[in-house]
Amino acid sequence: MCIRTIHINDRLMERVKPLFPNDDDLQHWLEEQMESILMSVSVQQDPKIPCSYSEDEMYALVKERLESLEDGTAELVDGDEVFSKIRARYGFEASLA
Repeated sequence: MCIRTIHINDRLMERVKPLFPNDDDLQHWLEEQMESILMSVSVQQDPKIPCSYSEDEMYALVKERLESLEDGTAELVDGDEVFSKIRARYGFEASLA
């Protein structure tokens, strides 16, 4: 793992620090945020990584899902499965905020 030093406004840090139970949790959250930002920048720089469905693909998906809701055949998809698909398709971690 790479170690970098960043500078954060002291007043701003003092405002958010009480939102975290301890410094380790704050540190972990900050690292996750930076990793997410860096992955986003990385994806934008790599044209080989797909960034979204085409308009036609999205239309077909939404139409299919609406039809399954209307006819009662829609199934709940486990959150872990959804995040696994996000990792596989886009190459980065997704998590609940």
